[in-house]
Amino acid sequence: MQTQLQQLQRQLNYLKAYALTSSLLLLSFTLFSLSSAQKGVIRVKGIVIEDAQGRDRILIGAPIPDSRQRVRTNPAKAKQAWAGRLGGEKYMANYATYNHSANGIVFLNEQGFDKVVVGETMPDPNTGKRLVKSAGMTFNDDRGFERGGVGVSTTAEGKTRAVLGVDDQDGEAVHLFALEDGTKGLRIGHAQGQLFFGKTAPHSMIFESDRELAGAVAVDQTGTVLWQQNTLVGKP
Repeated sequence: MQTQLQQLQRQLNYLKAYALTSSLLLLSFTLFSLSSAQKGVIRVKGIVIEDAQGRDRILIGAPIPDSRQRVRTNPAKAKQAWAGRLGGEKYMANYATYNHSANGIVFLNEQGFDKVVVGETMPDPNTGKRLVKSAGMTFNDDRGFERGGVGVSTTAEGKTRAVLGVDDQDGEAVHLFALEDGTKGLRIGHAQGQLFFGKTAPHSMIFESDRELAGAVAVDQTGTVLWQQNTLVGKP
């Protein structure tokens, strides 16, 4: 009798172990199935990546999340960094109307200045509002001033403008573009004016003329044509 009870106890222990093992296997399979269905998908409203010192360095979102360390969205820091150079209180009044957000990624340097922005919508430069909505990438110097980028913009009329350019401390330096009025070419800016090489439409955004141009033109700071070479002269 004692032997039979011991055998039954062993069988009961085996059944308990089997039931526990089966339950764990079933739970593991269920969790694995759920995780496999969502493998590679992370759903969040925004991501802030910090460096080893705890400073916000990368902002990701649509729109990007707020960061108190970002100069662009901290009026006191923006005033200290730029107002003295760009116009004082008048600059700050205009600055309050700028768009500082983006749908994309903003990389900050250690001081909180925007260094690289990649987005479907882009913030305005810290020097003024964009004329048209733009998608693309911009890169800035260590103090947050735009030094170039590439972008595709849509005008109020629904037309497309594509630009690739680099800037210097004086403003627009070298730009390659295809504009909505049919103008396409290379523009080089300098302290006394600008040079253009390419094809323009009549009354283009590059310089005022009632004729189209395919060639080169030099204009001064007022837009007055100083010299031009037009291969379309004399053609109907």
